[in-house]
Amino acid sequence: MRAITRALVALSILLFAPQLHYSQEIPPPPTRPKVGLVLSGGAAKGIAHIGVLKVLEEAGIIPDYITGTSMGSIIGGLYAMGYRAAEMEQLLLSQDWDKVLSDRIPLNEVIFEEKPFFQNALLELPFQGWRIKVPSGLIYGQQINNLLTELTLPAYQITHFHDLPIPFECVGADIIRGVAVPLRSGHLANAMRASMAIPTIFTPVMLDSMLLVDGGLVHNFPVSEVIAMGADIVIGVYSGARRADVEKLNTMMGIVTQAIFLPGIQDAEREVMLCDIFIEPDLELYAAQDFKKADSIIVQGERAARAQFEQLKALADSLNRLGPPPVPSVLPRLDSICIDHISVYGNRDFLTEDIIGEFGLKPHTYTTPRELARHVNNLYGTNYYETVGYRLYETEFGQAVQIDVQEKAPLTLQAAINYDTYSEAGLLLNLTFRNWFTPASRFMITGKIAEHYRLRFSYLQYIGQRNATALFANAQVTRDEVPFFSQGLKTEEFSLVESPIEVGIQHRTSKNSLLGIGVQRERVRLRPLTGTEIPFDRLAYRNVNVYAFYQINTLNRNIFPTSGTLFSVQLKHLRSNRFNVDNFRPPIAISADSLFAVRPYSKFMLQSKTYLSLNPRASLILNPFLGIIFNPNNTFGDFFLLGAPDALNRRAIPFHGLNPNEIVAQSILGAGLGYQHFIRTNLLLGADFNAAFYTQPDVLRASFSSNEYFSIVAGSVSVGFNSIIGPVRLTFSKPFHASGDVRNKIRTYIMVGHRF
Repeated sequence: MRAITRALVALSILLFAPQLHYSQEIPPPPTRPKVGLVLSGGAAKGIAHIGVLKVLEEAGIIPDYITGTSMGSIIGGLYAMGYRAAEMEQLLLSQDWDKVLSDRIPLNEVIFEEKPFFQNALLELPFQGWRIKVPSGLIYGQQINNLLTELTLPAYQITHFHDLPIPFECVGADIIRGVAVPLRSGHLANAMRASMAIPTIFTPVMLDSMLLVDGGLVHNFPVSEVIAMGADIVIGVYSGARRADVEKLNTMMGIVTQAIFLPGIQDAEREVMLCDIFIEPDLELYAAQDFKKADSIIVQGERAARAQFEQLKALADSLNRLGPPPVPSVLPRLDSICIDHISVYGNRDFLTEDIIGEFGLKPHTYTTPRELARHVNNLYGTNYYETVGYRLYETEFGQAVQIDVQEKAPLTLQAAINYDTYSEAGLLLNLTFRNWFTPASRFMITGKIAEHYRLRFSYLQYIGQRNATALFANAQVTRDEVPFFSQGLKTEEFSLVESPIEVGIQHRTSKNSLLGIGVQRERVRLRPLTGTEIPFDRLAYRNVNVYAFYQINTLNRNIFPTSGTLFSVQLKHLRSNRFNVDNFRPPIAISADSLFAVRPYSKFMLQSKTYLSLNPRASLILNPFLGIIFNPNNTFGDFFLLGAPDALNRRAIPFHGLNPNEIVAQSILGAGLGYQHFIRTNLLLGADFNAAFYTQPDVLRASFSSNEYFSIVAGSVSVGFNSIIGPVRLTFSKPFHASGDVRNKIRTYIMVGHRF
């Protein structure tokens, strides 16, 4: 309170000075004391600062200096630029915090060939050489970086934060030396991001030779800094951690948290003593991650400040008698800007011209902040980078933008656990090599270790500057089980092992669509597992085919999408069909050629699934499908597998109401209609109905007639949850009508974990 006392004494001198004898020397009028505002960290709790700022504005107090740490640096920096409390309140309440506090962008902004693997794993680890490099944080901060950059664009020409309308400083912590680092100059958004880099949650920020993390670890309440800037009166707002009571230190997490934040707590206790007015909102019921409770937290800040409103108003009145309050300027918002030059910083394996091409902004063109954010997503959506950002600056040749990239490691490992009713427990692994063999290339090894195993090798060699066209080469091997039913009972079951090899060319017509042509050598091996009248021990088909495909994927996310379309159409023409059969023993006198030989034929397959968003929580699902094998022999050599809600193999057509692979079809036409509703953010309920007409191939019995058309109508109800190990879905389904060998009983299907 010493500074307030000094101000009141100065005010008294000013008021009574006219009564002094004219012969006495009149002292110069006192200057208006400077007010410093200090905003602490506290993650989501720091949003309470906005409530305090609303009351300060109402009382008539505009600070002359501002310092902040972590969340206090973000709110303080924006306020120093000219954002007012009401504007920031609306800004924070309108944020999608699940998105902001992540590295996610909508899936429809990711290039097509990267969609199946984009943030669709339990674990993603980079390699340094051949050694796994554990990331320095769970979140690289892609979205928070972009948000801070966009919000601070009006200050892009200011390199020293004391030159902001209200002079400003924030604080980070150099984790190498373990000391607080005042951040007074540079790129404002980068300084804010460094100040709030909570260890293990956000990756640290490298600045010169320092590795900066959240300043709250050692200096969460920078009162000393605001005094050093010139503040005479200090108003401090504290929303950070306090020493926990003994009763609360009875868990490992409680002990660890206290140990991590204790240096910052002790420092704050010393800094509090330097405040003239101290405001501490009651945030006992809120946690550091409660960003979705921003409205309630703001109310708590406003309530705490209003409890001291009389003191704040008296201070404002006293200061105003000594001089007019400061009227800080407001930095003008950038509606558009002409970019004259583009540079790239941070690239190692990718060429500068390729990065600028993917960014999609040409020099000497006008752009807006929203368009710049879209260009960032263009580049980030390639999935080549851990982070993509930008900063504006001035050069002697005009305005320039610097694209900042942090490339992913050339070798990364993705892993996920997976369980479903069909394959049971399995482990998914993906190794991705970028530019490993040649520039502008991607080589992947993807596998599923389970009873129904999957192993795929995929190579892409991009050609052209935009990397939209690529030569491809793929090889894979898969194992499945194919059942046949008679009068509702499974009478035969085959092991199906497929090993196609293919080469071709593809072109990405947009981020969300891909077309291509290829040549494939396909080998299909069938071996009986059960059945008493199967006339062979092993049957193998080999063919060479040419095919064309077109695919669309505009889904908004891989896990439980709520909008968009997944569409696929493929046409094949198969030739050079050969077969080998072991121990052929037909039930009647018939040659193997008449039963297994296949003349050239064609195959057409179309599948589509569209999510029509009704509102943020509800979607309709439309699902037409068609498959035709134009095979005049109608033999067992080629077929579709109908059943289960998910596509479990390369021949699968999902169908609610059936077990996996329950119907083997040579031709099929059908459609589905579904509805899903999120009753909570990560919890949904769904209902699906589908119907189909189909024919079946010859099942290797001379008495079987395969010319009959069958029909089926079925439905399901399901519950889904997005858990820490990935999506979980439980489905109960039942056929309502079936003219083929399908039993009218309830089926249960469980799916746990990611799929790629």
